[in-house]
Amino acid sequence: MLLSRALMQPVAPAQPLASGTLLDPPRALPAMPEAPEGGFVDQDQQPFDSERLQERWSLMFFGFTSCPDICPMTLGMLAQTEKLLADLPAAQRPQVILVSVDAQRDTPAQLSSYVKFFSPSFTGITAPQDVIEDFARQMGVVVAITPLEGGGYTVDHSASIFLVDPQGAMRALFSAPHTAAQLAEDYRRVIAAGR
Repeated sequence: MLLSRALMQPVAPAQPLASGTLLDPPRALPAMPEAPEGGFVDQDQQPFDSERLQERWSLMFFGFTSCPDICPMTLGMLAQTEKLLADLPAAQRPQVILVSVDAQRDTPAQLSSYVKFFSPSFTGITAPQDVIEDFARQMGVVVAITPLEGGGYTVDHSASIFLVDPQGAMRALFSAPHTAAQLAEDYRRVIAAGR
């Protein structure tokens, strides 16, 4: 799978982490349109907007359930990271969110069985394709859908993981390749700094 790189450039000097870049100051997330007016919903068909990112840390990844390699590898790594962080108080453990970049195939029901395979606590969200692509573009995530002979298509996307703070702002960016140990270590460093 051909992956595009994230286009995010820090607007201020950022501190390096073991496997990512700390954004200081944090960056506001783009607005998430509210359902049912074409906004995001989770795997339980419940609205998912910026309020669901408040008051807890989140690890956000863009992918899709038909992805043959990067997405399952990344979600497996995030499941390992979740286990490495299990000793933290519940309020400090991150929620893991898969943002689907394939609205046509990734129905809420499809997302539910997919994300729950990796961890019962993971959340999958989807929206109409134009809403997904607009949100991804504003996050600096490249999404490219390429038609195939026979009517199918492939989806290429950036493989970055975003750390969103309890105020709903982007706090760090982790570019591939990822390891659970490094991600967990960086996560602990960020939250321990009280940032």
